[in-house]
Amino acid sequence: MPYLEEQELEDTMDDSKPEVSVIDVYDIASEIGKEFEKMIDVYGTDAVINLMPKVINALEQLEGLATRNERENNQIQELKARIAQLEKDKIGKAEDRQRFEMELEQIEEHWREESRDLEAMVSHLQEENRKLSSVLAEKKQAEKAPDPGALLSPEVDMALVQRLRGLVDRLKDQLRQRDRELLSKQTEMESLSSQVEQLTIISRELRRKQRLGQTQIHSLIDERADFLAQLHDQQREVQSLRQRLGLAEKENEDLSISAQDSPDLTNKVIYDKDDPNRPRFTTQELKDILHERNELKARVSDLEDELEMYRPKEPPKRKYVCFSATTAAAALVGASVGAPVEAPVGAPVQAAVVTRVGMIAQAPRAMPAGATSTASTIFLNILREIVRNLGPHYLDQQLLYLLFSPFIVFPCRKCLRQMKTLLHQHYPL
Repeated sequence: MPYLEEQELEDTMDDSKPEVSVIDVYDIASEIGKEFEKMIDVYGTDAVINLMPKVINALEQLEGLATRNERENNQIQELKARIAQLEKDKIGKAEDRQRFEMELEQIEEHWREESRDLEAMVSHLQEENRKLSSVLAEKKQAEKAPDPGALLSPEVDMALVQRLRGLVDRLKDQLRQRDRELLSKQTEMESLSSQVEQLTIISRELRRKQRLGQTQIHSLIDERADFLAQLHDQQREVQSLRQRLGLAEKENEDLSISAQDSPDLTNKVIYDKDDPNRPRFTTQELKDILHERNELKARVSDLEDELEMYRPKEPPKRKYVCFSATTAAAALVGASVGAPVEAPVGAPVQAAVVTRVGMIAQAPRAMPAGATSTASTIFLNILREIVRNLGPHYLDQQLLYLLFSPFIVFPCRKCLRQMKTLLHQHYPL
């Protein structure tokens, strides 16, 4: 009984303490995660980067303590149930033992009463036997050994024998009844022990099912936490997509407004003024240049025919002509490399240059007969005129190639290759 009182006191004390389960820990972790998200949205990740590992460690420890607390509570409940069962069995056995003791006391008291009655009866019979013996001795002495069976009273002897037989039969019946009661108690004890074993097996099965249920609960809690985390991630993604959608709609509105405000650029060419490769000639100007080129080609052909007329059959100074052309081209390239950068000029200057080149190309026709001017001199004069008017860094390669290609027809093949190489190196198409 003192143990039960202490157990009830402990139960009341345990009920007064707040218990935290694993589900409560996960709910607390979810709320803390929401608060962290709010702090991150307001103050950034730097505000919680040092606090988050500590909070996670504390939550993990709290989860372990809650799990251990649940396990210990389950063990305590099992032990309490077992102790209560044992106490109940103990009380039942004590009651049975007390009842047996009371019954034994009653039986002993009954035996004592019967033994006292029997002792009294035996003493009475002994007294009667002594009396009868004395009477018999007196009669023998008086009547010379008469028949002793005739002197005894048959009524007294038969009554005594019947009484003793009835007492013995009654005692036998009581003994048989006590044996039957003992057998019934033994069978009850065996049935109770079998029931206890069955209950033990059932309790083990229930504990196993409880452990499985707890495992499933933990797994469901983990899945719930994962689903909550995925839900938060999806909410953040949806929020970011909504922000991007708003920005895209705003940009679309701005583009539509700018498209309405922008001028119509249909059938118009747009180019950068700072681009060195931008077109500088119109179609008409290019046609004029090509026409002038063809005229220059014709004039150059006439000049070549005239040169063939004035050139001796075996010119002694062929090497001098090659040297002059090569030197002129090299001087032109060197001047173009070392000269300062000038801005390209417009179409009017180019037209003036073409006119000047045509005048120079016609100059050899006015030379006196026997002059030593050659095609290289004409070519050099044309290059000098272009450099002087347009600058060494003139970047319109098409015009230069159209102007120079008619003059690259020197009789000296070696000089021709050198001039073509220099021209293509510094003015490639």
